[in-house]
Amino acid sequence: MNDNLPLKRTLLRTLIGALILSALIGIYAFLFGDFGETEVKILLTTLGVSYFSVTSLACAAAFEKKRAPLLTIPGLAAAVVGFLMVVPGIWAEWFDSEPYGKTTAILAIFSFSFAQACLLSLATLERRYRWVLYGGLGSIFALALVVSGMIVFEADDEWLFRFAGVLGILDGCATVSVPVLYKLGTNETGQFLEGPFREIELRCPRCGQQGMFCLGEIACRNCSLKIRIEVDEVANRPVPAA
Repeated sequence: MNDNLPLKRTLLRTLIGALILSALIGIYAFLFGDFGETEVKILLTTLGVSYFSVTSLACAAAFEKKRAPLLTIPGLAAAVVGFLMVVPGIWAEWFDSEPYGKTTAILAIFSFSFAQACLLSLATLERRYRWVLYGGLGSIFALALVVSGMIVFEADDEWLFRFAGVLGILDGCATVSVPVLYKLGTNETGQFLEGPFREIELRCPRCGQQGMFCLGEIACRNCSLKIRIEVDEVANRPVPAA
């Protein structure tokens, strides 16, 4: 059994519960509130909870599949810290402090960037297309850094806005292209096309969990058994006549 499974279920249930509670409070504020200061704070809290819950779920999806730990762990941390800052910032009015407000805004930006990068990392592309993924990841975090710098230094230079716009376009193109390129690498049944092996379906010898795995060093998603997968393509080649 996977020791992390109860923890994952607890986290997911907590996130879903927080989303449901915040949604109910928001609905109540819309239907019965008079949109005073308290109602505004309730709605802002609802948006904050929903925002950081969604970003953390995106990172958790990649974390569960053991993809890109350099993205998932900082992404989850940014979501948790951002949530812990946004709630007291609203109710205690700490956003009146400029450093506090800027820090929370930057955490929100990077939380979204890590979530987007984690979702893109779930796609396994052919070797010739991987530069699209790497370029997309670069544009995502370059845009986050530029916007964060503009917030910190309160820069309003026209060329910075132009540069941020270019990065945003590259970010959007990569976000659309990566899933399309991934889909082109599979057939109609979802199995990978014939050719250079990228993933293989196997059953874990310890727990029996079956799934698609990348070649190389992998760990079972259920019991964390470490396995090394190699494919000898030479065996499929015709043997020359003597």
